Amino acid sequence: MLLDRSFRRTLIARLLLCAGPSTAAALFVAAAGCGEPEAEPADIRCFEWSEDLGACLDRRQAWEEFESIYWHCEDRVVSVESDGELRDGACCYEVKAEDLSDTCPTEGRPFTLEGHRVTAAPREAEAGWLGRATASGAGGQQPSLAELTDEERETLAGGWLRSALEEHASVASFARFALDLMTHGAPSSLVEAAHIAALDEVGHARLGFSLAAAYRGAPVGPSAFPMPPAVPIAADLVALARAAAEEGCVGETVAAVIAAEKRARADDSAVRAALEVIAEDESRHAELAWLTVAWAIGAGGEPVRHGVAEVFEAAAASLQRPPPPGAEPGGGRAAALAAHGHLGGADVRALQGAALAQVVLPCARALGLWERSAAQSTGRVEERYRQDA
Repeated sequence: MLLDRSFRRTLIARLLLCAGPSTAAALFVAAAGCGEPEAEPADIRCFEWSEDLGACLDRRQAWEEFESIYWHCEDRVVSVESDGELRDGACCYEVKAEDLSDTCPTEGRPFTLEGHRVTAAPREAEAGWLGRATASGAGGQQPSLAELTDEERETLAGGWLRSALEEHASVASFARFALDLMTHGAPSSLVEAAHIAALDEVGHARLGFSLAAAYRGAPVGPSAFPMPPAVPIAADLVALARAAAEEGCVGETVAAVIAAEKRARADDSAVRAALEVIAEDESRHAELAWLTVAWAIGAGGEPVRHGVAEVFEAAAASLQRPPPPGAEPGGGRAAALAAHGHLGGADVRALQGAALAQVVLPCARALGLWERSAAQSTGRVEERYRQDA
């Protein structure tokens, strides 16, 4: 299942060491019933719009607009659920999308508002978000385009653009995370690491926009980020720890594994260089999340422990879902895309399951953060994700 076994083993060791021996007592968790998995958050999507043009488009017109500009994602906007709201030069809508969370998993730490994931809209851009002010990949390398079809280049441009927009949103997410930590009295080491992680995400976004620009043959970047005047922060340590567990211990640990897998399957030097950076940085971000959870439980006690256990219980429950269908597209086109860091939705879903079964949940059990309840017998379900364990 996972090609890069060495990365998996190293990541597990890092996570256990960073949050293990010195905090084992604080992280002890007794067997207890946990809550049901949370519903998937709604999705907010935006496109550029000037107030000079008048009111935002109606829902039908907005859906048509999304069909034209969100070609870069493997999901599909099914319906527009709200009227448009002007936010800093963009019209933003709540939408429903087909297979949003599974087919298009979030890369980096998401920025959420009232349960909605938020990203900037893409736009034609100058070189402000391109690495080294060029349409190139990590270290100024240019991906090889010679053997790619126009359709393959479009798919790759879209995949890297979507990744870049999510990494761009992660900059805002880590900035807010730093404020959360300061508000609740976290040690300076965690606050410093949060700011370093935000700078990492700036670099990831630049890599993504640079590669997207190279594949599409024109510069592309983010529009203004749709930030509200007042950004809510974590209300208490329980909320802070749950977010760190969900977005970091689960989300960024999985993201690190997937980036390493993409790197293992890629053979384009620019893409491999970019994924090397992303996989290492996401590993450090995952370490930060596990350390944050350890500190929060030590500071907040049983209520925090229980909230964190619920997050891992929900992650374990996700393994009970039916296995994903075969990867698409197939054959030579899938291989060509994988060589440039793009995997089909079914492949990504399978990797998510493998990362949960082989990295996240074993670490949570080893650290005493979660114990599988008797009712949650994963048995052969987990086994399908452990074919190479």
